[in-house]
Amino acid sequence: FNKTPDATEDMLQRTAYERACIDARKKGLPLPRKPRGKPVNQPRLLFDYDNVDPKPALEPPLPTSDAAINHVPNPYVNSKLVHEKILAIRAKATIKDTCIDYAQPDDLYPKSYPYFVRGRDSMREYITSLFTKEIALYDGAMGTMIQNYSKRNRLEEEEYRGDKFKDWSCNVKGNNDMLSISQPKIISDIYKGYLEVGGSHMIGTNTFSSTTIAMADYEMEDYAYELNYEGARLARIACDEVTAADPTKPRFVVGAIGPTNRTGSISPSVEDPSARNVTFDELVETYFEQVVGLIDGGSDILNVETIFDTLNAKAALYAIGEFLEMSGLDIPVFVSGTLVDQSGRTLSGQTGEAFYASIRHAKPMCVGLNCALGASHMVPFVKKLSGVVECFMHVYSNAGLPNAMGGYDESPSDMAEAYKVFFENGWVNMVGGCCGSTPNHIAAIRECAAQYQTRKLPDVGRPKMWLSGLEDLVVDDVHNHLGLPFLNVGERCNISGSIRFKKLMMKGDYGTAMDIAKKQVEDGAHVIDINVDDGMLDGLAAMQKFVKIAVTEPEVAKVPFMLDASKFDIVLAGLKWCQGKCIVNSISLKVGEELFIEHATLLKKHGAAVVVMAFDEDGQAATESEKVRICKRSYDVLVNKVKFPPEDIVFDPNVLTIGTGMEEHANYGVDFINAVKTIKEQCPYVKISGGISNLSFGFRGVMKIRESIHAVFLHHAILESGMDVGIVNAHEMLALDDLEPDMKVLCENLVFNKTPDATEDMLQRTAYERACIDARKKGLPLPRKPRGKPVNQPRLLFDYDNVDPKPALEPPLPTSDAAINHVPNPYVNSKLVHEKILAIRAKATIKDTCIDYAQPDDLYPKSYPYFVRGRDSMREYITSLFTKEIALYDGAMGTMIQNYSKRNRLEEEEYRGDKFKDWSCNVKGNNDMLSISQPKIISDIYKGYLEVGGSHMIGTNTFSSTTIAMADYEMEDYAYELNYEGARLARIACDEVTAADPTKPRFVVGAIGPTNRTGSISPSVEDPSARNVTFDELVETYFEQVVGLIDGGSDILNVETIFDTLNAKAALYAIGEFLEMSGLDIPVFVSGTLVDQSGRTLSGQTGEAFYASIRHAKPMCVGLNCALGASHMVPFVKKLSGVVECFMHVYSNAGLPNAMGGYDESPSDMAEAYKVFFENGWVNMVGGCCGSTPNHIAAIRECAAQYQTRKLPDVGRPKMWLSGLEDLVVDDVHNHLGLPFLNVGERCNISGSIRFKKLMMKGDYGTAMDIAKKQVEDGAHVIDINVDDGMLDGLAAMQKFVKIAVTEPEVAKVPFMLDASKFDIVLAGLKWCQGKCIVNSISLKVGEELFIEHATLLKKHGAAVVVMAFDEDGQAATESEKVRICKRSYDVLVNKVKFPPEDIVFDPNVLTIGTGMEEHANYGVDFINAVKTIKEQCPYVKISGGISNLSFGFRGVMKIRESIHAVFLHHAILESGMDVGIVNAHEMLALDDLEPDMKVLCENLVFNKTPDA
Repeated sequence: FNKTPDATEDMLQRTAYERACIDARKKGLPLPRKPRGKPVNQPRLLFDYDNVDPKPALEPPLPTSDAAINHVPNPYVNSKLVHEKILAIRAKATIKDTCIDYAQPDDLYPKSYPYFVRGRDSMREYITSLFTKEIALYDGAMGTMIQNYSKRNRLEEEEYRGDKFKDWSCNVKGNNDMLSISQPKIISDIYKGYLEVGGSHMIGTNTFSSTTIAMADYEMEDYAYELNYEGARLARIACDEVTAADPTKPRFVVGAIGPTNRTGSISPSVEDPSARNVTFDELVETYFEQVVGLIDGGSDILNVETIFDTLNAKAALYAIGEFLEMSGLDIPVFVSGTLVDQSGRTLSGQTGEAFYASIRHAKPMCVGLNCALGASHMVPFVKKLSGVVECFMHVYSNAGLPNAMGGYDESPSDMAEAYKVFFENGWVNMVGGCCGSTPNHIAAIRECAAQYQTRKLPDVGRPKMWLSGLEDLVVDDVHNHLGLPFLNVGERCNISGSIRFKKLMMKGDYGTAMDIAKKQVEDGAHVIDINVDDGMLDGLAAMQKFVKIAVTEPEVAKVPFMLDASKFDIVLAGLKWCQGKCIVNSISLKVGEELFIEHATLLKKHGAAVVVMAFDEDGQAATESEKVRICKRSYDVLVNKVKFPPEDIVFDPNVLTIGTGMEEHANYGVDFINAVKTIKEQCPYVKISGGISNLSFGFRGVMKIRESIHAVFLHHAILESGMDVGIVNAHEMLALDDLEPDMKVLCENLVFNKTPDATEDMLQRTAYERACIDARKKGLPLPRKPRGKPVNQPRLLFDYDNVDPKPALEPPLPTSDAAINHVPNPYVNSKLVHEKILAIRAKATIKDTCIDYAQPDDLYPKSYPYFVRGRDSMREYITSLFTKEIALYDGAMGTMIQNYSKRNRLEEEEYRGDKFKDWSCNVKGNNDMLSISQPKIISDIYKGYLEVGGSHMIGTNTFSSTTIAMADYEMEDYAYELNYEGARLARIACDEVTAADPTKPRFVVGAIGPTNRTGSISPSVEDPSARNVTFDELVETYFEQVVGLIDGGSDILNVETIFDTLNAKAALYAIGEFLEMSGLDIPVFVSGTLVDQSGRTLSGQTGEAFYASIRHAKPMCVGLNCALGASHMVPFVKKLSGVVECFMHVYSNAGLPNAMGGYDESPSDMAEAYKVFFENGWVNMVGGCCGSTPNHIAAIRECAAQYQTRKLPDVGRPKMWLSGLEDLVVDDVHNHLGLPFLNVGERCNISGSIRFKKLMMKGDYGTAMDIAKKQVEDGAHVIDINVDDGMLDGLAAMQKFVKIAVTEPEVAKVPFMLDASKFDIVLAGLKWCQGKCIVNSISLKVGEELFIEHATLLKKHGAAVVVMAFDEDGQAATESEKVRICKRSYDVLVNKVKFPPEDIVFDPNVLTIGTGMEEHANYGVDFINAVKTIKEQCPYVKISGGISNLSFGFRGVMKIRESIHAVFLHHAILESGMDVGIVNAHEMLALDDLEPDMKVLCENLVFNKTPDA
């Protein structure tokens, strides 16, 4: 449809790509990158300072000197210019004792325009007035006039020499400048002709070639000063004479500075492009001498003219700048370029706009074009230049093009007519003539110009960075090849960025290096970064040679350069060979402010833009705040002290490497992006750059990964923060839309540090991409792509999910009637006559004890804070206490016993006492027995904590009072007595202290320690399945301890210092049994111990997993104690406090132990360390552990009194909370496909894996563990363990597998699903799991009575349960049967067993479809429909299923099976709410992974859509 002019070109480009693809396929090569086509340019981020309307310009841009800014008149007293460099030039001059002062009396002429008096009036102001009121007149050609003179008069060698040079050693004819000395009248008359006939406001001095360099042709270098002085002096005299005749039209001397006859940018050698016959410094030196002579001769203005190599002009302007700095004068500067032909370029290749961009830093008052062309040929170039020049604009063209004889034929009227276009379009402020022009030409132009308005200065808008090579580049207007408002700086000519370039530099192969530079420009680099800074290379020589060659290569030199080195002298050397406006990379405050200012000042003089690194004297900025601080400081120094143009500042806030695996590096990307925006807000007009390759350095070798990371980083840094510039490989750059969706997510996670696994995920993807590279090289099929982080799909919500959390009034309650109804403990233990309790008392070593502790109802008042045993609920009291204040527990019993032994004798004899004086083994160290043998010691310690410490509760001296721990002292039989006496002494102490102040009742906490054996940890290095205690043995010993503690008068039970949660679960099981048998409500506390800074128990659990494992017991208070000091506990207490639903406590050690095993933290130190717990509201109760004393508790009490207690968290929707070594909230899970679904790994199931079955039969548990690990790696959240096979001892196999699995961190970190058809097998496995497991399964198939028995046992163990949709009549197949059986099971479990509904998982039977039997065809639909109904009717339950059953008829073809599963699960999960499934996570497919036709086939089959499905 011929819609665009580029349609054919675009299609040819695409055709070339398709042809390349065909070739690549034939050769087995990777496909080329697809061409992008034309990008859409993205908008640039704007800041407040970008939205300022342009304002009318009142004058051209000002130099930054005080004299220029304040328009200080030139005093014209040059004798006062005594800088040593100026004096040295005068001293060596061939003329002495000259008049160099030109001041005029203030009252010589009137004070207002158009009058002008030297020394009184500002030349700058006068030119501004003149150029804005009329088109000013410059003169015409000096050379033409001398030629014309020679046609009428003799002007040969003799006349050129005159008297002064009559004996000169070489010919001088043609040296027109010397005529100012040898024939001054000729020159004066020409001046007068332009002033009087032409009417010129300004005349240029006869000094075009008056430099030492140009005069070398005539061996007259020494006369440079005199030539300039005399050329200017004669013009001064002529101007003053003409001005005196008409002071209303003052005339001015323009010191003419020509280009010399040598060029800085062009090689004089065809063979060697790096050859030069002059250096920048030599040009500066010669121009400086010329300037001194011109000013001493009386020049008002300086004009750097006929510039065909801009590097020469920059040297002249540098020299002028130096002179003005040394003299303190404000002398206006004009600059005039020469475009040599109709290409519109200078001889050194620059366009007019690039020429202007290269010299505008010098702030000329007027810029324009002269020579080489006639006016008509200049029109397009004048038009362009006038459109960009910010100052005044001039033209003085030739009188047409030269004829065959070298003459110029354009008449005055012709030339004036040709100038009309300039006047009509308002392009100029000043005009004159060049070659071929005469006073008559100027007169004709004057008459024509008088009819027109002068050019208006352009409005002053937002300053912009304007660079140049052979062509100009406004950085603020750039968009790159991806459509981003971003300057691509090519990185491949950087020794650090390209190994190939480095090798070429080492070989000295500059020609091939130029090809790299050209390729970068072709690929989209706007600027070329040049860095040859290497320890093995002479960087100074290499930089100069590279630049000198590069500027002669049009395809390279057309773009600006970034000169890059760590050594300032290297970049400065390169800068002196660049005619364009470059960027220098870099300077920084690292060298100190003084040297920083020196560097910046030099670069400003050269007109370079500068990259400023975010370094200072203290080092590199890494954090966001440091980046901003250093950049802002640098900006203030540059702008305020150096007066550096802010638009020419490029900050590099350090792009640092992410994805290193080091946590402190993870935020580097975010810090940079955030800093960019803040820096740009605080530092108007600056640019922000960075070395982008640094970002992804950790992924080097895989370009796709690196460029994907860069794409995300740049997209956000550019469009959202305003980054402008970056050192990049343009050819490899990707747009954000080029990224695959999953790659984009991975990169965003990494760049923005969104997830803790971001680096790990990217490393996984990198490994895949590297494997793809290898596969392509070897011609192998590509490996399966890792999915990375999918987009999580929303979970289907039901009515009960949308309930707002409510404030908790108390901790979660146990399900006993006594607990629910807050029934007070009667404290009449003699009435506890369950046979198991009686049996323990019967075998005790103590008889006829008092075990009843009820108090009279009227002993104390009935309301809080009073408490009477038997009348008041302990549960209610603790709730009141813990919600009103931070309660106090006691400190360390062991520490106090040690302290006692330092003051008193406490040896073997004292430990034994009278009762054990003949004991058969040593008992020293058995602190618990002191409750029997030395009761006063223990009572005094109790009293100390109550009276000195102020503890509300004290723990009994029974930490090790179990049969298991007492076996070390052969005192197993004394377990009951130890607990009884430990509690009884505490009871007495508490009652005495309470009686003294009944408003602060004190309570006995029965301390239940961990024993000295562990259920989860093997005592054998060789055999991970070995154990030295069983769960049932632990339960038995703990039950006996509980009976003793309660009979002794305990109010509360505390399972403490738990380093193996399985032991805690056994203790809680025993407590549960006791409470069930006794019918009492006794509050339970649980305290875990995290053994080191890993934040894990000795058995490997995190604090959160520990809590998830024991929360089924409904403790009133949970917390941490022992192993660590308070300061070390902080992160773990914070985490635990964030999840615990009940009250929370801490009782830490008094710091860490010293070399002698003691604790050095003083009471005040410990209290100070606890402050963080109080300030953050993390705790309800505090105490102390090892090293703490009553004084420590007292100090903590005083500190705690100033703070609020922790608020119980709100009560929300109940959730299934499982645990292995780590916790897992099932309701919050999304799987590796982004589905709200719990992957239960099926490969450790004898029914699900032939390989696993073989390993079990062989007894190869080690390899079986590898299968389990692999499932976790592949995305299983839970491991299904099923060893139930007729050929195997399932009971033994289950126990051995679990005991080994819990010792394998990579397996045990996830929860287990214990799976068997025989209940005794799952129960046996459950007793070896410290975490919260799922048991699979129970059902009504065994009858309701046994179903309840099974469920009750599992509830006591804290397990979740899978309930199959079976009943006494068999398996549910139809939708209605699935719903009926599940609803019946739910009602029994919730109402009769009081099973937590959130811990119920229904399996409504996934049955096989696609069998060809019609009655099976609807099994998929029936299941999906039933899921939703069951979840509607049974709040909080989960729905699971064995997914592999569904596709059993298609076994052997995994792609088919997983495709069916993908469709089934997608709908069952997202549309019906299925939560759990036994799957092979590694093989699972997402719905989007399916080919469209496969998806249709699967949907037809699953939903029974067609009879042919």
